[in-house]
Formats: sequence, structure tokens, C-alpha cells
Amino acid sequence: MKIKTKLTKIGRNPLKQKGFINPGTYKGSTMIFSSFKQYLNDIKNADDRRTYYGINQNPFHKQLEDSISELYNCHDTVLSPSGLASIIIPFFALLKSGDEVLINDSIYSPTRTFCENILKQFKVSIKYFHPTEKIKNFEKLINKRTKLIYLESPGTATFDIIDIPFITKIAKKYKIPVVMDNTWASPLFCDPINLGVNIIIDAGTKYINGHSDVLIGFVSSDKKYSRKIRTTSKTLGICPGSEEVYLAIRGIPTLNIRMKEIEKNALKMANFLLNHELISDVFHPALPHTKNHLIWKRDFSGSSGLFSFILKKSYSNNQIEKFFNKLKIFKLGYSWGGFDSLITFPPLDKRNYKNKKSGTLIRLYCGIEDSRDQIEDISKALKIFS
Repeated sequence: MKIKTKLTKIGRNPLKQKGFINPGTYKGSTMIFSSFKQYLNDIKNADDRRTYYGINQNPFHKQLEDSISELYNCHDTVLSPSGLASIIIPFFALLKSGDEVLINDSIYSPTRTFCENILKQFKVSIKYFHPTEKIKNFEKLINKRTKLIYLESPGTATFDIIDIPFITKIAKKYKIPVVMDNTWASPLFCDPINLGVNIIIDAGTKYINGHSDVLIGFVSSDKKYSRKIRTTSKTLGICPGSEEVYLAIRGIPTLNIRMKEIEKNALKMANFLLNHELISDVFHPALPHTKNHLIWKRDFSGSSGLFSFILKKSYSNNQIEKFFNKLKIFKLGYSWGGFDSLITFPPLDKRNYKNKKSGTLIRLYCGIEDSRDQIEDISKALKIFS
């Protein structure tokens, strides 16, 4: 079954849903056991996928978990109430005091905050590495304390592409699990399991949902680590609400249509900016001039709507405010993945490896508006700097 068809079928079974195309929701905490024997059996097997309390395995949640597992070609998926909640699960599942984790320096800022403010309290060491430079020396970073490698590709704000198979091959040699945040590409444009990744993070808030009205996250894993991930998630009491699960399932059938339109719009905008006199560079991995473009082309089957560009000069907050106030379509706001176009001005001050290019960095997310309107909106606002 082709992916476009699969997206419209998974998570739904009208024959089991009284003929309705979309599944109904199960809401609640208490679940009644049919017998004392079932009660004892479920308590005994509390670490697997049996349902004995609302937080553990709502049958409606299982439909979404199985759908994401199928899309990611993985063994199991657990749900969480946000992308960040998903991110913390592998850290708690796989690390203990005295361990060390390797993380690319262009990581999602809240992930870095969690590592610096929480993991270090448990005496877990964090070692950041440059996502593209001297990557051939990556093996030298590993020592006997290294117990986890955490990747995000493309990286946040600067969209650096990591040679994932190169790293996973080394990780396999030392029996170190690899986690990858794949939110930017979604399961439509990247298959991390095929690249050697063991555990996948996806903030379903973004593309899976696609309507900016849900907070939800997924942790998908191979067979080796799935039990640890599920047990840790359950122990931490992590689960989303049924309404959020329903809305995520609703978003899946249109994922392909939305992603293709978003990809097209972002590429048109990126090429426009690349040729603009005020722009120093555009950080979009699908552009041929970008570093590791060929690696992106090898490992990804498409690109998403999120990228950034850097102005030739650094501008004051007052000048940036004037630029923003000229915008009519692009709105200032965090997150992305929905239908609205968004803009932010991400700081890079917490990174160990500084961006070599000076100038104001601007991050864009191109939604599903007409690309001509998007380009006109940015073009008019840029005149503020002329």
C-alpha cells in the first residue's frame, strides 16, 4: 500500500466503529474489570499494553500508537502530552547517575534546557558536538560512560544536516542507543529506523496534527528498547488526553497533502530569499549550496516548511520590530506545522559552537497560504532595511 493511501486508512476501522469513518473516543480514568481473574491478570502484567487504568492504555490511544508505529516502521510507540514530554522519556529510560550523553549542538533549545537544568542534577554529563564539522572524529568522543546519543537533524534554527548513518554505525559498534528528533521531516520525509536510529521523537503537535490546536508527542522505538520506553512512560504517568488523541488521528489522512504544499511554498520562499540583496545566506537543507545537502538528499525524501535566513547586517530590536510590524501574513509565534505562516528571531547564544556568519537570523515557517502572497509579504517588510 502506497503511503498516500496508508495515511487515509490507518487508525480507522469503520466495521468496528458502527460504520463511522472516524473512531469514537474513550474518556475517563476508571475502568471496570469483568472478573476478579481479569483483575489479577492485568495487575500481574502491568508493564505491557494491558488496560487496567485510564492512564495506562486507553484503547483509543492504542489506535494512534499503532498508526504512528506503522508510519515509522517501528516496534512500538508511546504517546505524551507534548513534544518536550516525549523528549525527556528516553533520557529517563536509558540514563543513570554517572552516565554521559552525546548531543548535537544545534539541538532544540528546550532539550538543552532540560539537560542542563534537570539531567545534570542527576549527575549525568552532557557533551555537545558540532553537527557537521569534524564529524569524522565522532568516535573519539565516545568513552565508557557514553550511554546515549541524541540527535536532531536538521538542527534547530540553523538546520544543519547530520550524517546519521555514519553515527549510528559507530553507536552500534559500542552498543549505544541512538535517539533522533524527526519532527522537522515527519514520517513522510524521513525513515530514521532505516538509518540505524533506535528511538524516534516526533512532536505530533506540528505536522501530524497540522491544525495548531493540539499538544501531543510520540516516542517510537525498535524492539530492543520499546519495553524500557513504555515502562518509563507509564511510571512517569505520561499520557495525553483523549481529545488530543482524536485530533491527531484526524490530522493523519491529510499529512501528505499538507506537507507537499508546505514543502513547495517553503522552497519558493527560500529561493527568493537566496537571491535577495539584503540576505547573506539561507539555511534550508534542500538548497544545493547548503553544507551536507547531498547527505540530506540521500537520507530524506522531501523537505518541510521550516527554515531560516540571515541578513547581511545585524539590526537593533527597534528595526526588527518595524520589519515585523510590516508583515500581514507571517505572524510572530512559536511552534509550527499548522496552516498559518509564522516567524521568529531565534537566539543562538547558548550554543557552544557559534555561527560564523554575522547578521540577524530570522526563522520562517511557510504555511499553506498562496506562495505569491507569502513572498510579497516578506518582500515588502524587507524594504525596512533598505
